[in-house]
Amino acid sequence: MNVKEFYKAINGNYDNALSIMMNDNLIAKMITKFMNNNSLNEIISFYEQKDYRNLFLSAHAFKGVTGNLALTPLFELSSKITEATRNSDGANLDDEIEQLKKAYSLIEINYAKYIV
Repeated sequence: MNVKEFYKAINGNYDNALSIMMNDNLIAKMITKFMNNNSLNEIISFYEQKDYRNLFLSAHAFKGVTGNLALTPLFELSSKITEATRNSDGANLDDEIEQLKKAYSLIEINYAKYIV
């Protein structure tokens, strides 16, 4: 397991993650918890249902977690989704949702290589 290589492969910010969590073992543990939750599926589901209030809440929580984990691509996309739905009854976020799925997929692939 090489957490630093994982962060490089996903365009994350290893130094930020390390400054928050202090060691690779804790980073790996928290990434594992993140990968085992259902938050991405909630975001997708709320968007498909046009439930923008819950989409905002889920994207905001996702933004916080991905920010703390320094998963930069996910953080940036969830920030866009959060801001687009903060005061909105509707938003066309098809591109952002697709980009979020792709970024998450890249993290899944690299998680299997470096963290598991």
